[in-house]
Amino acid sequence: MTMTTLRNDVRWLSPVFVRIGYGAAEAVRSPHDAMNYLHFRWPVHRGRAFDNARTLCADAMENGKPCETAREAFIRACVEASILD
Repeated sequence: MTMTTLRNDVRWLSPVFVRIGYGAAEAVRSPHDAMNYLHFRWPVHRGRAFDNARTLCADAMENGKPCETAREAFIRACVEASILD
């Protein structure tokens, strides 16, 4: 049995700014941050881009997949949910 080590220290080159509800813009700086938003703070609207972002952010943290690919997927999910600031 192998254990998966999450890479919570991986950061994007530049943050993605999101606005949830009427709150202030918030910076999402990593796949780990993005997963917290996708799991706990995401609006009701969840589509294909949301699912793709979850998969690619998990891959970046668990399998060392390209971090910036996860960032682009997260941006597409933010556009889909109308929360990109």
